[in-house]
This record gives sequence, C-alpha cells and structure tokens, in this order.
Amino acid sequence: MKITYILLLFTILSCAQSKNEFEIYTEFEQKAMLEFKDKEYEKALSNFQKAIDLKPTEDVTIYFYATASALNANELEKAKKLLIASIHNTNASKSYFLNFKEFDNFRNEKMFTEIEKDYEKHISVFYEKLEHPKIYREIDSLVEIDQKVRKNENERNKMAEVDSSNINRLIQITKEYGWQSRGWLILWHQRGTYGQDNYVWNFFKPYIDEQIRKGKMKKSFWTMFEEEKSIIESKEQIYGLYWGQFEQFPIKDIENVDKRRAENGLPPLWYMEKVYGVVL
Repeated sequence: MKITYILLLFTILSCAQSKNEFEIYTEFEQKAMLEFKDKEYEKALSNFQKAIDLKPTEDVTIYFYATASALNANELEKAKKLLIASIHNTNASKSYFLNFKEFDNFRNEKMFTEIEKDYEKHISVFYEKLEHPKIYREIDSLVEIDQKVRKNENERNKMAEVDSSNINRLIQITKEYGWQSRGWLILWHQRGTYGQDNYVWNFFKPYIDEQIRKGKMKKSFWTMFEEEKSIIESKEQIYGLYWGQFEQFPIKDIENVDKRRAENGLPPLWYMEKVYGVVL
C-alpha cells in the first residue's frame, strides 16, 4: 500500500517536465514525510536532507522531522547537528523545540539538555548570518503590534489603523529588500479585499506572481487567500484547506480537487489524511 501511495503522489507531482528548486524541494519533503509515517527512517532522513540542502532556510519543521528520523535511526550525532542547524538557519523557536512531539521518546538524550542550555547562543548565530537583521527585527515588531491590537479588547478600535500602517511599511520594505516571509500575517490581514483593485493588491499580486514564476516562492502562496475568498462568497472550499470543516464548507467539484491542489503545489488529500490525520 505504501508503494501505491508514493506512486500516486509522484504521478501528480511530476506533471511538469521542468521543475524549479521549490518544486523539487516539495517532492523531497513529501516523499520523506510518507517514509517517516511508514517508519522508514533512514530513507526519510535521506530525503529530508536533500530538501534541506536545496532550501536550508526554508522550514524549521523539515529540520525537526529530519532530526526525529535520525533519532529513530539511532544516528544521534546527525540528529544533534540537524537540531543545531535548525536554530542557526531558521530561528527555530524554543517553545517549538521543547514541545515537538516526535522528540518525546528521546528527551533523555544528553543533546537536548545541551542544546536547551545554549539556545540563546544558537539564536545569536542566526542573527549574525542575516543580511538585514534590522529589517528582520522590524517585521517582528510589526507582527507584535498586529497581535497586540487583536488580543487587547480595549485596542481593537485601532485595528484598521494598525493594519493600514503595517501594510504600507511592508510594501516599502518589500520594494527595497524583497519579500519577507515573516510578513505573511500582515498581508493575510488584508485578505478581506483580496482580488480587488487597490494599492495593496496592485503591488503584491504581480510582485509575488513574478516571484512564483521565477521559482523563488511556492506556487501555493495564494491558495489560502483564494480559499478564504471562496468561503466568504460561496461557502465552498476550493482546495480543502479548512480541515475539519468539510461539512460546513464542502469542497466544490470534489472529483477534481487533487488536480487543483497539484496545479498549485499542494499534495493530494489522501496525503493529508495519511501524514496529518485529516479526517476526509
């Protein structure tokens, strides 16, 4: 059965004759996740490592699953190197490190105590490697302000003002320094006007579309925005991104949903069920 799963996945993923780095990265990532779920830890480790080699600063979760694969394969030194690299390259949060469930059976290993003790030193290495650390920190401060007005009932009347200020600054930063992935939340809070003719989308839509065409950003970038817009307008999902809400928001034209997902760089729904336990 697991061979069938992998063949089905790569039949869908391999439609395009030429693939950019993000598409190849995604193939390695998804193949590795299937192997991890099948407890083929050495194979999973190999494919996670290939994904990391392609995009070493892309995703902390890939590092953590690679680490878990190494731990299960009894490659402790490799696991330690991957964990440290995850902090140096992705700024892996300490809370994620402490709560990642796939590490639970290995918490008594000395490496976890050592890394936790030196966590701030490892984080400092991440900031030393940044090309524009001030911009990185500024994006964090914009997100912090974004969350503050949403969590404090007494400040929610300032939400529109904060969102406007934040998005204007994000546009300026993007023009000068390129897209900052940590700014996604700021852009997400403009989703109510997604698709409209305004200064936000007149800048970001063509800019990000061009980055996707160049293979510098994932094809799936807009799927969440499109999904939200569809739910608001028709109470239907396009891609099935709202897990657990399939009855409330059914998937339209469900026979072709995996085709739509593949066209936008998403794995098929059966993959989501197998890997993440999504109830279909």
